[in-house]
Order: sequence, then structure tokens, then C-alpha cells
Amino acid sequence: MGNISSPSLFIDLYELTMMQSYFFNNKNDIAVFDFFIRDREGTPRRFYVFAGLEFLIEFIENLKFSEEDIKYISELGLFKDEFLDYLRNFKFEGDIFSVEEGRIVFPGEPLVEVVAPLPQAQIIETALINLLQFPILSATKFARCFLVSRGKLLVDFGARRAHSLWSAEVAARCAYITGFHGTSLLSAGKKYGIPVYGTMAHSYIMIYEDEKQAFEDFAKLYNGTVLLVDTYDVEKGVKNAVEVIQKLKDYRIKIRGIRIDSGDLIENSKKARRILDEAGLQDVFIFLSGGINEYKIKEILEAFPDLAGFGVGTEATVSSDLPYLDCAYKLVEYSGIPRMKLSEGKKTFPGRKNVKRLYKAGKMVCDVIIPFSNPEDMPDESELDSDFDSYEILLKKVVDHGQVVERVEDKRKYILYCRDRFMRDFEMLPEYLKKLGPPEEGEKYPVLFGKEFSAILHSTERKIQEKI
Repeated sequence: MGNISSPSLFIDLYELTMMQSYFFNNKNDIAVFDFFIRDREGTPRRFYVFAGLEFLIEFIENLKFSEEDIKYISELGLFKDEFLDYLRNFKFEGDIFSVEEGRIVFPGEPLVEVVAPLPQAQIIETALINLLQFPILSATKFARCFLVSRGKLLVDFGARRAHSLWSAEVAARCAYITGFHGTSLLSAGKKYGIPVYGTMAHSYIMIYEDEKQAFEDFAKLYNGTVLLVDTYDVEKGVKNAVEVIQKLKDYRIKIRGIRIDSGDLIENSKKARRILDEAGLQDVFIFLSGGINEYKIKEILEAFPDLAGFGVGTEATVSSDLPYLDCAYKLVEYSGIPRMKLSEGKKTFPGRKNVKRLYKAGKMVCDVIIPFSNPEDMPDESELDSDFDSYEILLKKVVDHGQVVERVEDKRKYILYCRDRFMRDFEMLPEYLKKLGPPEEGEKYPVLFGKEFSAILHSTERKIQEKI
């Protein structure tokens, strides 16, 4: 969870005040909470990538209150000694079901389901949302860059403008899961085994009186390097690079490429390519950075596809066009009775549930929300636009009575598994979802209700309406 002083206090006060009320009023039956993304019109996303489960499980495993935590809570003047004693022995003992990291998911369907005694399920709300929402945002943004990249080299450059040290590492991790080739951030490279990339900054060029001498000194030390050519003037920088490349050939020192980080990237790339080609350096590649996002990658490659790749920084790391995820963690069942929120625009779906994904010829057809107890539930045939030839159930148990089902012992192997999961889902994604703009009429991926689940939904809503 990063370097916060008391991870177990990463809870909002109202969770603790409710928890004390549950304690003294004997509200300790099994509760079910769902985490999901809300469906909002006009949101510039056609799919999301689920990520962050590793962080949530680490939090659950380490959720306990130290004496220092108890002292702080007691000083708030809101909590009785009996409740504080309860917190001293607190341990999460519930079950958690989740979609796997790297899976492509959609709004309106449960992504994580927590089944635990009510106080335990309630207290993890803030941490759960926090630990999932940014990784999902980040992974989805990087996936959109991968979507339009045409197989070009993609490197995460965003650490310096991430919102924290933790979020920088998370972003690098998410980028690699969603098809990026590497990161510039060494701590992420060490922790997750992500390949690291990087050469020089403009400051390196600026300390030299002669740009060519800067290029030469660097290349002699790092054979096979990439030169940054836009510190002063792109055209002159490329010509200086050409001179150095030709000079160092006799020393068997190779310069593999140049990087452009500013200006009109399309025109500068065309100009650079022309200079390189006229010098017989067709094998020297061009790599771009500076304000790159999925929209610019698409625009640049449509105008000039002869590029090696892109360094993608700030805009992906902070998910600039969608800076927060409209997601929620809501009660859907208590003491065996389905519960439902009817607030306008924020209605929830009651009861324990799972998600069934239907496929045809290796492509996703739709997702179906089904009762947890009935994996055979299906929507009405009139709602299905096509038939299907296979299906799978998406939510799997990851915590069993407080014990992690399969602990992440090797982060480097685990991230490769997540990456593989994303790549397989991406191949199965229908073409109409592989676009950047918000979904237009008829372009939303279908998330349907099974017939039995639909009956539970309507029955629960009717009972609540009768009560009120």
C-alpha cells in the first residue's frame, strides 16, 4: 500500500463508527458487498482492464490494529473500551471472489465480491476501492495506447509526474500487464522484472558546448544507444547525430536510433527520416516522446508509420482524460436476504452473483450476471444477438475464510501471468470495442441478466417498494 504510516487505519471514520454500532447491536451476520464500475453515458472507455488485486490481498493479509492505532482511535473520544478490545483482536475471516488481474471487464458487473461478517466486510471499503480504482484506470489507459500502437515499442515514461511513488510503480506495472515493452523506472524494474529503458536527458546535452561532442562521449560509453536530438533544433540535431554515427562506425560503435521529444512530432519525424535516409542510415530508428497519449499515437502512425515506438508518460500515468473511476462497493445481501439500493442513478443489483462470459469463434459475445448458486442461468433468448459456443465463469475465490487461496510469492512470475491474461482477452475482444471514442448507439458491450437473476432483482425491488 505504499509508505503510509498506519495501513490498517486506511479507513474512513464512518466505517469505524458503523462498525461499533454493529458490535453493540449484534449486527454480525454474513454480509455480501460487490465492487463494480458504474455505467455512465459518454465515458471515453469501451472496456476496462481489471488490476490491483495483488495489493488488495496484501492489505487483507496485514489488516490488524497495533496498540498505536488503538491509542489514536481511543483519543477520538467516540469509541468504548469493549469495542477497542474487539479491534485489538480483529482479523478478516471472510471470503473474497474476484476477476483475475489482466482481464478485460465492463461497467455494471461485479468485479470483486466480499462475503464476510458485516463489520469485517464494511471496514475494508475505503482501502478496497483505493487499491483497485487507480490500477484499473491506469491499466485501461495504457491498454488504449497498446490498442493503437501497431506493435511498435512502447515504454512507460511517467514516473516523475505520477501522484506518488506508489502510483508510479503501479502505473509501470499496469503498463507492462497491458502490452508495454518496459519502463524507465528502476524500482518497478527490480520489483516486477519489467525491462528498463532509458538513455539521456536534455541537461546532458546542455552541459556540453558542442552537441556532437555530447553525442560522441555518450555513444562511446553506451554502444547501441539512442541519441536525443531536439535540445536546440531538430534538423541540426539529426545532422549532428549523422556525423557522429558515421564517425564512430570505424570504431565499431553503433547508434541504434534517435529520440525526438518536442515540436510537431509528425513533421519532425518526417524531416529526421529524410536526413537519415539521405545519409544511408535507413537502419537508424526514430523514437518519439513528449505529451504522448493514445490519441496522438493513432494520429502520428496514420500520418507517418515509419517509427520504432513511443515513450508514454504523464497522460497515461495519471489517466488524464478520465482522472477517476466511477466505481462503488455496495451491500447486496445481509443475513441471507438480498439488499438493494434504489437511489436515482445509483441503483444496485441484489444478492450473491457471478459473471458468465459467452464466446463464439474465439470472440466475446456478452457477459451475463447470474446468481452465485446457478452457473447455468442464461438471459432470455430474445436478448442474445447471436448464439455462442463456449463460456466461462469470471469471479474466482481468492480468499477463503481469511486465508489467501494462492499467494503471490513471485511478483515477476505473477505479472507475466497477468500480462498473458490481458493478451488473450485482447485477442478475444470484438473489433467494435477496439476504438478510442465513447461507444455510440449499439456499440456497448452487452452485460445482460440471467432469467433467474432478473427474477431476484425484480422481486427484491418490489419488496422494498412495498416497505417504503
